[in-house]
Amino acid sequence: MRTLKSKLKYTALPLALLAGPAFAFQQAPMLDDAVANGTLPPVEERLPSNPEVLQAPEVGVYGGTWRSALKGSGDTGWIRRSADYDPLVRYTIGWDGIEPNIAESWEINDDATVYTFKLREGHKWSDGKPFTADDVVFAVNDIINNEEYTGNRPAELIGATASAPDPQTVVIELPKPSGMLLEVLASVNGTQLVQFQKEYCSQFHPAYNPDAVKNATDAGMTGWGEQMKNVCGVNDSVEADRPTLYAWDQIDDYDGINSQVRFVRNPYYFKVDQDGNQLPYIDNLQMTLVEDTNSIVLMGIAGELDFTNRHIETVANKPVFFDNQEKGGYHLYDTTPAFMNTAVIQFNMNYDDDAFRDLFQNRDFRVAMSLATDREEIIDVLYAGQGEPFQSAPRPESPFYDEEMAKQYTEWDPDTANEMLDAIGLDQRNEDGIRLLPDGRPLNIRFDVSSDIGPLIDILELVKIHWEEVGVNLDLRKAERSYVYDQKDSNKHMAHVWTGDGGLGDAQLDARYYLPMSNESAYGILWAMNWYSPNNPLAQEPPAPVKKQQELYAAMFASPDPEEREQLFKDLLQIAKEEFYTIGVSLPPSSFGVTTNVMGNVPENQPHAWIYPNPGPMNTSLLFKRQ
Repeated sequence: MRTLKSKLKYTALPLALLAGPAFAFQQAPMLDDAVANGTLPPVEERLPSNPEVLQAPEVGVYGGTWRSALKGSGDTGWIRRSADYDPLVRYTIGWDGIEPNIAESWEINDDATVYTFKLREGHKWSDGKPFTADDVVFAVNDIINNEEYTGNRPAELIGATASAPDPQTVVIELPKPSGMLLEVLASVNGTQLVQFQKEYCSQFHPAYNPDAVKNATDAGMTGWGEQMKNVCGVNDSVEADRPTLYAWDQIDDYDGINSQVRFVRNPYYFKVDQDGNQLPYIDNLQMTLVEDTNSIVLMGIAGELDFTNRHIETVANKPVFFDNQEKGGYHLYDTTPAFMNTAVIQFNMNYDDDAFRDLFQNRDFRVAMSLATDREEIIDVLYAGQGEPFQSAPRPESPFYDEEMAKQYTEWDPDTANEMLDAIGLDQRNEDGIRLLPDGRPLNIRFDVSSDIGPLIDILELVKIHWEEVGVNLDLRKAERSYVYDQKDSNKHMAHVWTGDGGLGDAQLDARYYLPMSNESAYGILWAMNWYSPNNPLAQEPPAPVKKQQELYAAMFASPDPEEREQLFKDLLQIAKEEFYTIGVSLPPSSFGVTTNVMGNVPENQPHAWIYPNPGPMNTSLLFKRQ
């Protein structure tokens, strides 16, 4: 067996170096009474025999509440990023390595088809029940690989089987080589393997409970798979009862009814600091449910957000936060976005309308609309001149940066755009100057825009003006994020706009804009299904360039050789450059978050991405509030 090497530094440490510290453990004072009256075991019995030892920049003090906010009823992303990032293996804070976490070590066979993980002896769930290899086996075999489960699942684990030679050993055998499985497991979705306590979650599974289907349908759900997703699933922290392995336990349902979603420390959390203090330092989390991003901004400038960047990190907001720091008792910290674009415009090339679908699939149409976009005006008006015109391409800091790909068709040239639109048969206009499709309908393109990402609607308002000059009308509709996603995921959207993920270390894992590979590839979801859900009846065979990319992507994931993976991804990007699937606007400037002045161990800077779920990789259990 060998450990694979790549640009990420795998830090599977020898067991001798992982041995527990030779000092006494301490616990938070809030647990003292429970230990004294016997309702909670002593801290030594609650920790694994080999707890994870974190080097805190500053040894903190116990107590306090970390305050943040949730926008609407579907903001589970912030919960997952701030409180629920504890996968088998984790990214380092600098996104330059992978290190042990719930798994204390691992081995990989030569062709990357068998991964063996060693778990920590004595590790316990938040309810005190043992966490063992059987829980991971249950997650892989009974949940992730059951088609009736309606939650998301890592594509790399479809068809995998897991076994448990002993309570601390998990062996995962893959149906095909996957040289990037560790990166997948360290990403935001990696917690799925350690999300499902078998004893608790099996009550919702028909293989363990013959009444599971009836119980689910009686509760108004489509079946046991939906109930499992809602109660135990990684994307849906709806119900608060499930045991977890996280630093804090959720005690309020996130159901859109409760005005706050609260969390309390997990007395069985498996990490300690260098002095033997059981983490987390902070006793409680309090996430206030608000209706809009303006409410979050107001909470921030009033000093009511202890540590967050969620929904507030815009160029327009930054001076507001900066000017109110002293009054609000907070300060700003920096983040480096992995986003490669402020907005990625996507025409649905699978749209269920022959005329529009044919138009959207025409590369010359997409190029013309890119040339019709005045990016410099957008940058000046919305970003105070910060940024530069940029397409959907890896950032300049990325090893995959291609200047030609990033800069093609970014100049504002409405004359050429008009000529190209005339040449593809859109040379007729109505009395309002809007071009007509061959069937006589006006060229009106509907965008449902998520209301919780303010810059997107602002960008499209300017794009609307630009495109009207070349005879194309945008029908902009501001909507709640859940509606926008329902439209997209059901392929009912005509066009979609989102921020540009995939600019840094997330490029290979989240290549959504470089090829159709997930339901986030809104320009070709039905083609993407050919990659992530080939048995779905809605999946469509993609055109030759997309099919070639999907073959390259599969080969990249399969390869145990990091240099070969890099070349395969470069080949894939070359096709993306030639096909020009989407339209980018501008390269995002550096970003920020806000933190109250009493918060300790806040990083000065940290990458910001979805795959790398900022702030999770910093180990948020190290945050503390100064007394």
